[in-house]
Amino acid sequence: MAKRAILILVVLILLTLTASAQMAENARRDSSIKIVYIEAFQFGFTVRAIQEGSNLKVYPEGLDVLVNKGDRVLFRGISRDVTHGFYIDGYTTSDQKIFVLPGRILEIGPITFDREGKFKLRCSVTCGPLHPFMVMDVVVRPNIQYYSLLISTLTVGGFTLLYLQRKSENKLLGGYEREVDILKVRFIGSILEKLLKWRGFQFSLILPSIFFFTLVIVSGFFGNPIGNRNFSIAVVWILWFAIVEFTILFAGRFWCAMCPIPAFGEWIARRRIIGVNNSINSISKIPKIRRWPKALNNMWVSVTGFFVLSLFLPWLVTRPLVTAVVFLVLIIAATLLYIMYQGRYFCKHVCPAGYIGYHSNVSILSVRSRKREICKSHKNKDCIKGNLKGYGCPWKLYPGGNCDNTYCGLCFECIKSCFQNNMTLKIRMIGKDLPKIAAKAKNRFDEAWVGFTRFSFAVFYELIFFGSYYWLKDWGNMGNVYGANLETARLLIPPPWGVINWIRWAFLVSTLVLVYPAVFYVFSWISKKVAGIKIPVKQIFLSFSYALVPYGLFVWIAFAVSLLAVFWTYPLTAFSDPFGWGWNIGARFEWDPFYPELLPFFQTFFILTGLALAINTTYGIAKELLDEHKAFRATAVMSILHIISALILIKVIAG
Repeated sequence: MAKRAILILVVLILLTLTASAQMAENARRDSSIKIVYIEAFQFGFTVRAIQEGSNLKVYPEGLDVLVNKGDRVLFRGISRDVTHGFYIDGYTTSDQKIFVLPGRILEIGPITFDREGKFKLRCSVTCGPLHPFMVMDVVVRPNIQYYSLLISTLTVGGFTLLYLQRKSENKLLGGYEREVDILKVRFIGSILEKLLKWRGFQFSLILPSIFFFTLVIVSGFFGNPIGNRNFSIAVVWILWFAIVEFTILFAGRFWCAMCPIPAFGEWIARRRIIGVNNSINSISKIPKIRRWPKALNNMWVSVTGFFVLSLFLPWLVTRPLVTAVVFLVLIIAATLLYIMYQGRYFCKHVCPAGYIGYHSNVSILSVRSRKREICKSHKNKDCIKGNLKGYGCPWKLYPGGNCDNTYCGLCFECIKSCFQNNMTLKIRMIGKDLPKIAAKAKNRFDEAWVGFTRFSFAVFYELIFFGSYYWLKDWGNMGNVYGANLETARLLIPPPWGVINWIRWAFLVSTLVLVYPAVFYVFSWISKKVAGIKIPVKQIFLSFSYALVPYGLFVWIAFAVSLLAVFWTYPLTAFSDPFGWGWNIGARFEWDPFYPELLPFFQTFFILTGLALAINTTYGIAKELLDEHKAFRATAVMSILHIISALILIKVIAG
């Protein structure tokens, strides 16, 4: 008995010592864990407190989580209102269903942050209309990723200038003069030419577009009021938007060839859907045609429309009803204008998406004449008047002499109507005609403001929709937490304080379209002084603004890449369940971002491409206006602004 008692006592002592050691180890380990208290709400996250050991630091409002590489972080989250999700790019996976419930504290982790960089904490559970943009930044220091991207930006800017300074007859990146006549390419050319001359070609493009736009409008009125579960939002503002941005680069205004918005008015005015109405092409038989007002023969209405939509963008891209109403109004307006003026004046001068034409001068695809001399000598000008094969240009251009993509809608009527077979489709270098177009832009403030508005808004929306500044989103959202279709339209009525917040939003958006042009004007003035230029500052200001044609497009492509990478499952699911009613026509996809932790690198690639093209374009424009030495000095000054803009963008996405 004595031996057994001694043995039991020894075992108890050993267990006690082991337990004490384990407790001491746990206490040591727990003291090294950083505890972050986070509150989730519609539609944002905020840090309320951070505890390190016995030190507790309380924050009234914290926008970012700042940790060091190697830190082990335990998140304690609570919801202020509805159920939210918890997902950190690169550190959690979409199959981890982490729910932050109202009234309950949820512990996530501890998570060991072993990679430097800026990562997004995202809500992974649909919690309302602005759910897709409910994010917070988690910055792991030292943020080597950010500094490497800053160095890359300075390097690209510097090397582009060095490239332009080299001794060569052709310094421009886009200076390669050769063009490829696609319709003469063996095998492909003859097939493509027959397709473009077929009268049913454009109708075959428009018909499916009509189906999808009808679905957009119907689902917007009667589908699920939450945007990411409705076809009108998921397809239009993610898939369609991104496709259009890429299409501009590779095919100019090709979207305009298949856009259904002006199609109904065009068919009514022509009294034909496919065939040619000879009475329309016979000018003598047309009693009276209203002339488009000369004062509106510009892009001011278009850029104003884009600006007005931007004032309501948080609603436009998240509320199905708003999207449906906007598209319905556009279709009605385009139809009435075409009947009244019988031409694509709506597309040229009114459509809020007129920026497509502005950026189309970057496109590698263009409709051009093969030989200008043939067009000049041809007296009948079928491409303007039309004939039995095709209509006169509905965009009211002279295709045979056109060297500007801005107002060419790629309807291919000139290719159909040209009996000389002199109109064709060409592949050229990016922005080949931009320097000459910009050098002639003496009073085109309208096109300049398209460039300023698009560029500044691209930076702003990247910051707003993918940044931590939830209160800015709330300003534009008017504090409204409800989705909206026709049945729930009354829920869109904002409270008085929501209207006040929207006024702040409107003021902020309005300031953008004034501040950036003002800064651009200052740099234009400095470039005039540094280079010793005698031409007016206004001319420099307007001409150099065309550098934003490629720059703005590539920045918007970078923005589109972030939308596609994070939300690619939404449009695919929308095809399976367009109204958000729980259908399962095809495959359904769970939200699963595509390598979101690598997004800053993907976006930076496009931003730096735009930067190089902006500097290159500036130099090309300057050479049209000045001698070589003055052109380089002026370009160097403007390059500082373009590089600063790129650095700000890099700060937004990775800093």
